[in-house]
Amino acid sequence: MINKITLKKLPLVLALILSISGGISSAYSNPLPTQKTAIRTDLPPLPIEEVGNIEVLPAVFPESWMYIDESSFSSMFGGKMIVLDVAETKATKRIKGTADKNLIGNFRAAKTREEFYIAETFHPRGSRGPRTDVLVIYDKKTLSPIKEFVLDHIRLTALPRRHAMTLSEDEKFLYVANFTPAASFTVVDLDSREIVGTIGTPGCVLPFPTGKRSITSICSNGSLLTTILDNKGNKQSQHRVPQFFDTDDSPIFERPAIIDNMAYFPSFTGDVHTINLQGKIAKHQEMWSLLTPEERKAGWRPGGLTLMNSDDQGLVYIIMNPKGFDGSQTHGGTEIWIFDPIKKERISKIPVPKWAVSVALTRGDEPLLVVTNGEMTLDIFNPRTGELQQNISDFGNITPIVIFKAY
Repeated sequence: MINKITLKKLPLVLALILSISGGISSAYSNPLPTQKTAIRTDLPPLPIEEVGNIEVLPAVFPESWMYIDESSFSSMFGGKMIVLDVAETKATKRIKGTADKNLIGNFRAAKTREEFYIAETFHPRGSRGPRTDVLVIYDKKTLSPIKEFVLDHIRLTALPRRHAMTLSEDEKFLYVANFTPAASFTVVDLDSREIVGTIGTPGCVLPFPTGKRSITSICSNGSLLTTILDNKGNKQSQHRVPQFFDTDDSPIFERPAIIDNMAYFPSFTGDVHTINLQGKIAKHQEMWSLLTPEERKAGWRPGGLTLMNSDDQGLVYIIMNPKGFDGSQTHGGTEIWIFDPIKKERISKIPVPKWAVSVALTRGDEPLLVVTNGEMTLDIFNPRTGELQQNISDFGNITPIVIFKAY
């Protein structure tokens, strides 16, 4: 019955189709007149394009190149590491390459090895299903994976920071912070490309390299824990460093600037604790202030997501908020203050026009100051003059809140 009705109606349907198509054809069959272009026979033929070419980055990066840790924090999926030339003024030439970094993955780059490291997490259904943590070693010249390790789904998944992964002084070992919430760190032998093991640090988090074969972690009671390793990366001993701050009354940021194995940890209220990481066991050396009594009374405080960094000249840069209060420690601020940590003196102040959330410095004798502003774009300053040289956006930036020197 359906076939008979369909066949009976077919001539009418065809007529409608032909009528419509005829109208369309007539509309396009008489296009506007165009000028004919003569074929140039005097030009040489184009060369045959070779396919499959892979660009290779230099073994030593220029001083103005940086690693941008793009966590894609609004979704946590599809993050990446971006190699960016922050001195380049042409947008089409700034990006040198990218590597994927999923679920707020941890990132670290070597100085002497031609590689970098990403620890990340995957679920088979995107946001659900069994969790798999992996550590990937990448070739920095090709941005291609060299080796992948499956971790025991224990890596630290938290707001990105510079010391979620660190390297030993000689870059033989990589240390990966874990938190389940039991705290530990995993030791990876980069010479043999093998995981040595995982070492517990009860109540203490993050691996700060100390001496040649030690790691120091910050503890929840305001003390430190130093773990001494043997030359194979196994735990030899652990040592408690006495409490040096009160976690309730004077908490500190776990994001220090480290210069020549001297770590400068700012407190929420504007003091700095100098921790000596040069020997086998960490030592609290001294406490000093970023603020004058008048500035402290006025409400100045440090703040930001990655609020502190240093240049190759040994100066410390820190974001300061003129209206700080209890709870403002991650908010950022309006100025960058530059200090000589040896003399404990402020060198200068740099106003930031679009607010500051994170801060970083390029390498070299003439560094650039790179500030992640409140709009999640990058402001590039001359730190000697305070001049804003350019603003960088549209490089895949969503939440570029941690920036690393590139070697």
